[in-house]
Amino acid sequence: MYKKKVHLIVAMVMVLAFSTGCSVNVEEPAKEATAKEVIKDMKVRKALSLAVDRNAIVEEVTKGGEMPATGYIPPGVHDSKGNDFRETSGDFGIDPTGADAEEAKRLLAEAGFPDGEGFPTIEILYNTNDQQKAVAEAIQEMWKQNLNINATIANQEWGVFMENRFQGNFEISAGAWFGDYSDPMTFLDMYTSYSGNNVAFWTNEEFDKALEDSKILHGAERDEKLYKAEELMMGDSIVMPLFYFTSPLMVQKRVSDWEYTSIGQWYFGDANTDDARLVWNLSAEPDTIDPAFVSSKDGGHIVNNIFEGLMRETDGEYVPAMAESYEISDDQMTYTFHLRDAAWSDGKPVTAHDFEYAWKRAMSPEVASWYGYQMFYIKGAMEYYEGSGTADEVGIEVIDDKTLKVELAGPTPYFLELTAFFTYMPVREDIVEKDPQGWAQNPELSVTNGPFVISDYKFGNIMLRANPEYWNKDSVKLEEIEVLMIVDESTQLAALESGEIDVIETVPNQEIPRLLLEDDRFQIRPALGTYFYVFNLQE
Repeated sequence: MYKKKVHLIVAMVMVLAFSTGCSVNVEEPAKEATAKEVIKDMKVRKALSLAVDRNAIVEEVTKGGEMPATGYIPPGVHDSKGNDFRETSGDFGIDPTGADAEEAKRLLAEAGFPDGEGFPTIEILYNTNDQQKAVAEAIQEMWKQNLNINATIANQEWGVFMENRFQGNFEISAGAWFGDYSDPMTFLDMYTSYSGNNVAFWTNEEFDKALEDSKILHGAERDEKLYKAEELMMGDSIVMPLFYFTSPLMVQKRVSDWEYTSIGQWYFGDANTDDARLVWNLSAEPDTIDPAFVSSKDGGHIVNNIFEGLMRETDGEYVPAMAESYEISDDQMTYTFHLRDAAWSDGKPVTAHDFEYAWKRAMSPEVASWYGYQMFYIKGAMEYYEGSGTADEVGIEVIDDKTLKVELAGPTPYFLELTAFFTYMPVREDIVEKDPQGWAQNPELSVTNGPFVISDYKFGNIMLRANPEYWNKDSVKLEEIEVLMIVDESTQLAALESGEIDVIETVPNQEIPRLLLEDDRFQIRPALGTYFYVFNLQE
């Protein structure tokens, strides 16, 4: 009887202990960390970055003359004193000659995963491309060898890939950025908290403030803010820079006077062939060719040939295009553009109102353009975009049909370069309103002011023809351009070598050594761009 009472008391105490959580320590199984959780740890991100041998990637995988990346901003961008920004900013502890496996292991252990124990399998997402696949496979093996962790790789077609990046449906994603103009800001401002291109979903008030302050400063003071901004983003390891781009191009000998700009945009307004016809492979289907919505290089290529902004890059220099002339105020805050006599492809005159409409459309909260933030250099543009200001408060004034006055929020030394960028191209209000989503791709509706117009638009094939109303039509020698979207690099190369295609912008990695030795149609151009992996920090 006594024993039964004791057992009963013990049982009651145990029940009470479990119900109150007080005195009995019962060990529960540890919850396994997920990939999305672990990459939010800066030590993990840093470890993953340091475990990569960037030199091996460019020497053994890409083989196109690329340089190992030690920071986000590529070489070729300069500060106010003419110093190369990359060289001055430093390497952030990244060894361009190899992986720092020991430091990577130490950081991973500090994060709670000694020798990779308990680390979840992470996924690398990339858009369908032979080179990107090879890079992902190399990094997958480096992480296994140097950190003892597993990674899977997944590819998606461009449109799906981009949508998933913008929606945050990834863990680690491949990314590439080419400068929209030659200034550090074109790389840094994509990671402000309000940028549509901030697919890291990173927010840092100090970073935002550094960039905002830089917009009202000059010279060394501005430089200091920009250097600080890169230090902040690299300090948080929100991206893992891998290499700085080059552009491997192949152009048939029969094509002359073609232009490939410093920011990697094709322009054929002066080009010529023996039959006035060009076949150009774009590689990827553009999501759109509406200047307000274009957010990728492929759509930008088309826009650059069918529209024309106030300025245009020619032979590395920015020269007046739709602007016949311009004046800049002494304080660098006001630009006055005088438009030349020019017409749209339907014969109606291009006016300053078309620029005002296009720019305010791109910055409007209703349109929510991915590149709307590129307008923030204009007074009141940010406030309008964010909903705290109105369109009437934006510093754009139409003096008359041929005169456009622009007031900036702060001195912007690269503003003229910006006016050559596709988001700054003019569009016609009456045309856009007929079909706001599809007007640009509809040959029966679209009107353009550049050297070419859309004559046919089908999935996988776009036809351009010379614009008879273009103000500089005498310089346009090509009558027709056929634009293809062959994704496979081997197929592209075979088509060019057989004479079916005139221009391609990518070739299989394994073919580069042969082409360098044997084919004078092949050339490697410098490119103002960085290839990187971005970590998803979305909460």
